[in-house]
Amino acid sequence: MGDLTAITRLSTTLTILSSMIAPVVLILACGSLITITSQRLSRVIDRCRYLLDQLKALVKEHGDSTDWMTREGKLLFYLMDKATTRTRLLQRALISLYLALGVFIATSISLGVLDVINSRRTWLPVLLSLIGSLLLFYASLLLVRESSLARQAINREMDDALRYFKTSLEGIAGRKKRWWRRKPKSPATPAPPVPPVE
Repeated sequence: MGDLTAITRLSTTLTILSSMIAPVVLILACGSLITITSQRLSRVIDRCRYLLDQLKALVKEHGDSTDWMTREGKLLFYLMDKATTRTRLLQRALISLYLALGVFIATSISLGVLDVINSRRTWLPVLLSLIGSLLLFYASLLLVRESSLARQAINREMDDALRYFKTSLEGIAGRKKRWWRRKPKSPATPAPPVPPVE
C-alpha cells in the first residue's frame, strides 16, 4: 500500500512539473530574441557614435563657416536620425521582451502553485500566457519596424554613394537609379563547354 501511495505522489509531482515546463518554449524564444536584440542595439549605438564622430570631423574641417552643411552633412544627419530612432525602437522591444519573459516565468510558477493547492483558478495561467504572447507580438512588430528603418538608411546611403561615384566610375553613368537593388538576371544562354586538354 505504501508503494502505491509513493507512485501516486510521484505521478502527481511529475504532472505538476510537466505543466510548469509547458511555457519553456516561449521562455526560450524570449531569451533568443533578447540576445539578438541586445546585439542589434549595441551595433546601432556604435553606429550612432561613428556618425557623430564623422559629423564632428566634418564641422571641424570647415571651421566656423556653414559650408559643411553640404550633401554629406545632410546625409550624416539623416543617418543619425534613423539610427537614433532605431535605438528607441530596440530599447522598447527589449523592455517588451523582458516583460514577456517575466510573464512567462510567472505563468510557469502559477501553474505549479495552482496544481499544488488544487485551486480552480485556471484562468490565471491562461491570462498570463496571453499577456506574454501579446508582449512578444508587440516586440516582434517593433523589430520589424526597426529592420525597415535600417533598410531605408542603407538605401539612402547607397543612393548617395552611387551619385557620388557616378561620374568617376566606368559603367555606372549609363545605369538607372538604384540598379543595385534589383536581383541579378540569370544568363539566358548556357556557358560554352570547356574543350578537353590534349
